[in-house]
Amino acid sequence: MEKNIITIDDLSAPVLTEAAQAAMEMVADMSVALNPDDILAEAKDTLSLEDFGDMEFMPRLSLLCDEWGQDKTINNLGLLGLRGKLVTFAKNRLLIQDLLTRHPEIHDVKIDAPIIVAGLPRSGTTHLLNLLAADSRLRSLPLWESYEPVPTPGEQTEKNGKDPRYERCDGQWQAMQQISPLMAAMHPMNPEHIHEELELMGPDFASYNFEWLSTSPRWRDFYFSTDQTPHYEYMKTVLKILTWQDGDASGTQTRWVLKCPQHLEQLPVLKKIFPDAIIPITHRDPVSVIQS
Repeated sequence: MEKNIITIDDLSAPVLTEAAQAAMEMVADMSVALNPDDILAEAKDTLSLEDFGDMEFMPRLSLLCDEWGQDKTINNLGLLGLRGKLVTFAKNRLLIQDLLTRHPEIHDVKIDAPIIVAGLPRSGTTHLLNLLAADSRLRSLPLWESYEPVPTPGEQTEKNGKDPRYERCDGQWQAMQQISPLMAAMHPMNPEHIHEELELMGPDFASYNFEWLSTSPRWRDFYFSTDQTPHYEYMKTVLKILTWQDGDASGTQTRWVLKCPQHLEQLPVLKKIFPDAIIPITHRDPVSVIQS
């Protein structure tokens, strides 16, 4: 059987795709500022919502903006991507808070006996998740829904029947394939891709995920020195929202299957928040993990 082998021969001097080069040139002269207040203001103006809930997240947002804003190795295209991610998280937080304010009964939804895959990155966690998610009795989290868990009020379904959130995610996937085809080949990010629930911590400006977006040693140190329990609680609340939006007002008809490598270093917290969870753990030689 013929194997689809991709050989990378430009590691020492990366060659950009035409799409990547064009995108970098387009924004080369832009002034991109990472200002927490501006990010929150843009989110509020876009949605005409004001309430972010508990503002205790501000020091985390400020840390990210400060660290990334001072990093001279990040070009304008990278800064725009990072800023866009933070604005999206801020908008999601507004939508989440608005929904919880209007429907406080969501807090009573049960998340019973979830199956939560943990393991090192590149150790097969995604493959195991997709295998389990093939069981129609389980509820999994597609990428497009993880990016925008709460619909924007007033948005209509597209003429093709697709959710506007799906369409936005698909646009990002198409751009990724053009700008970074090797990354797209290594880790597909199509809208239907069953994704990590860690995205649901994003609106709380938490998780180790920010270190994957850019080299962030200050964030890494902050993350390791901070109790992650409140952020896992926030993630669980968003899972309750998704369950409620499915029409399961009690949560008793839904069983989630989830996964994220972060859980491997947060198992005590994970078990505290999901005490009846079943946690399969994948294994792989750490040397192979790093090489991969």
